[in-house]
Amino acid sequence: MNQAELKYREATPEDIKDIMFIEDNSFEQGIREEEDVFLERIITFPNGFLLLEYKNKVIGYICSEIWEYQENIDLLDLKLGHSIKTIHDPAGEELYISSMGVLPEFRRKGLGELMFESLSNKLLKTYPKIKSILLIVSKNWLSAQRIYRKNGFREVATIPNFFQPLNLEHQDGIVMRSRVR
Repeated sequence: MNQAELKYREATPEDIKDIMFIEDNSFEQGIREEEDVFLERIITFPNGFLLLEYKNKVIGYICSEIWEYQENIDLLDLKLGHSIKTIHDPAGEELYISSMGVLPEFRRKGLGELMFESLSNKLLKTYPKIKSILLIVSKNWLSAQRIYRKNGFREVATIPNFFQPLNLEHQDGIVMRSRVR
């Protein structure tokens, strides 16, 4: 894969079919976000919703929110399908990575890490008050956990049975945070 052919851009509502295709191919039923959740994220915080394109095809997405910083996180704020409108605060100090997905044929090439770095760098420059990044990852997604730990993330909480895929064992969610300033 030629890295020069990769392009980042902000998502628009017209991208929803591509985003949902990635979501459906990235997550099991029961842990996928709904179309209306993504549309609300795009409309509320377009600067925090990036798409990754390869040869003009959308192959990945990453979306985020800015929250007021809380040392002790209200775990209910992290629930799947939560409304960005109820918590997003552009003057906040915490960047929450709410979702990320890459098409299966483009995985294991470091693209998720590149998307994460691109979004983080962009938002940390644009929103200088951000002092930490927060995310949640399944206890079963070991490679993702390794990447996050390598980048300074530490576990701050566990949410039992956070991920509830249909017809599969439920998975705990690990809440991770990294200080950036």
